[in-house]
Amino acid sequence: MIRNYYYQDSGFYLDRDGNEVPIPISNNSLVEFMFSRTITRFVMRFISAKWFANLERAIMKSFVSTFFITKFVRKNGIHLREYKKKKYTSFNDFFCREIKPESRPFTAREDRLLSPCDCKASVYKISGDHAFAIKGVPYTVGELFADSTEAHRYRGGYLFLLRLSLDDYHHYMYPISGEKTADVSIPGKLLTVHPLIHKYAAVYRENARIYSTIYNLDTKQYLSVMQVGALGVGKIVNDTPQSAYVKQGGEQGHFEFGGSTILVLVPEGSYLPSPDLLANTARGYETIVKMGERIGTLPADCRAQFTIEDEEEA
Repeated sequence: MIRNYYYQDSGFYLDRDGNEVPIPISNNSLVEFMFSRTITRFVMRFISAKWFANLERAIMKSFVSTFFITKFVRKNGIHLREYKKKKYTSFNDFFCREIKPESRPFTAREDRLLSPCDCKASVYKISGDHAFAIKGVPYTVGELFADSTEAHRYRGGYLFLLRLSLDDYHHYMYPISGEKTADVSIPGKLLTVHPLIHKYAAVYRENARIYSTIYNLDTKQYLSVMQVGALGVGKIVNDTPQSAYVKQGGEQGHFEFGGSTILVLVPEGSYLPSPDLLANTARGYETIVKMGERIGTLPADCRAQFTIEDEEEA
């Protein structure tokens, strides 16, 4: 188990304009308590097991769980006016609610990498030996994929870490258009993805995850998208697990109850991360990003290889 890595909790996110936004809910003391003691870590082994997630999911799919909805909405500051009206049959039914299209507008552009989800975003450079560090915890690309043959594809590129908190919309879309490979499932634990957990566990190589790769024939660009399960998320629901042509902005799937993360990996010379995401990550901040917002742009030499029909700013 990894210990004693430096972690600074600023108490704030940053928005896309650089303004500080207070973190609405802080579970730091609970996470610290549960993972800093031997006996509580032993308890967490059971809580993070798949059977426990299945039990929790069964409860959250029951009618009784509807009584949790009102308190959850108030505690997490969720704006229900952004979502389609519906009578919910369970808490999980509410958690998987659909948003109004006008609440997440976007412009499809081949030269842009769009955020697949609402999230708190960070960006990390992948070194020449396929390594990177998240909150001081070392990783390699091969560990993420549980396959060392994938590592060379992203050497020198970037990893976008898109963490969904409880207040975020938990559906996600395709960040680019192209031919998608069949989903690959990697079994694992279901530890929390709270930032403080990086002091105690390498969650992105321990947790259950699913990934696929998308290749765009027009831009000659590819990337991999990985959904990571977490505490309370025993179910990652992808609508098209088989290989298929997908369109930027089309829905890829959703998470059931709990926090979770999406990782997007791009190779060297491909999509360059938006400057604010790079700067904020370097300062130790996560950035509030909404589904469909631009998080990366192809460099000029790549854009010159194909035609952009719409040059207006989204």
